[in-house]
Order: sequence, then C-alpha cells, then structure tokens
Amino acid sequence: MKLAFIPVPVMIAASAIIATRCLEFILLFDAMGFSGLMSFIEVSAESWLNCFILLASLLIVLIECRAAYAMMRARIWGRRAFIGCQVVVVGYMLLASFEWFGPRIFRFDVDTQGEFLTALLVQKIPDIVVLLLLFVPASSRRYFAKRK
Repeated sequence: MKLAFIPVPVMIAASAIIATRCLEFILLFDAMGFSGLMSFIEVSAESWLNCFILLASLLIVLIECRAAYAMMRARIWGRRAFIGCQVVVVGYMLLASFEWFGPRIFRFDVDTQGEFLTALLVQKIPDIVVLLLLFVPASSRRYFAKRK
C-alpha cells in the first residue's frame, strides 16, 4: 500500500506520535543536560525496580513508534497498541503520583486528585488529539475498517 492513500488524519496522528516522542527526548536532554541525564540514569540503575521502570518506559516509546508505523499501514493492532501504551502510562502515573506503587520517577508532585487530573490532562493533550484523529473522522474509521 502506498502512503498516498493514507487519510490525512491518520497520517497526521502517526507523524505526531513519532514527532512528540522524539521532541520529548530532545527537551529532556536540553532541560537536564548531559550530566543531569547521566545522574538520572545512575539513580535509575540503583535498584531493580527503578531500572525496570526506566527500561519499560523506553520500551513503551519504541512500541508507540512501531504502532505509529503500523497505523500508516492500516494495521488495526497499531491503534490498539497505542491505546494500551496510554493506559499503562496513565495507570503507572496514577499509582506513582499518589505513592501507591514504585519509585519517585515518572510521577507528578501533586497532593489532590484534582491536581493530578489537571497535570495529567496538560501532559496528555497531544495523545488525546492523536486518539481523536484516529477514531473520530469518518475517513480514519473507513481506512481501518476496510483493512480488517
């Protein structure tokens, strides 16, 4: 299948997934610098749980990028994989932010559920827009429906 036949909303959504993930790494490196990033990795490697969470987060980024590519090829599993990754990320952030589980990495420093929801919504706006582009437009629904 050629890329010319991909509906515009699907192409924008898939490109946005890849672009936002790459931009997140660039902004992280810019904010922390090389020494800060090395310090973050050292702290993450201090315990098995921190190391597992760091590796799982990198795996999630890779799965999301692979899912974006699959969506451009009209693979339904790509949409499902992206939604699954979002559910895992939001679930972990909820558990970590209220100190119900895990270490203090990848969490929001909040005290109430309202603050958590606000911080989560602000962080997840790009992913919400991507999901809307994949499921709401009729051209997106037709694109995935006829490729079953």
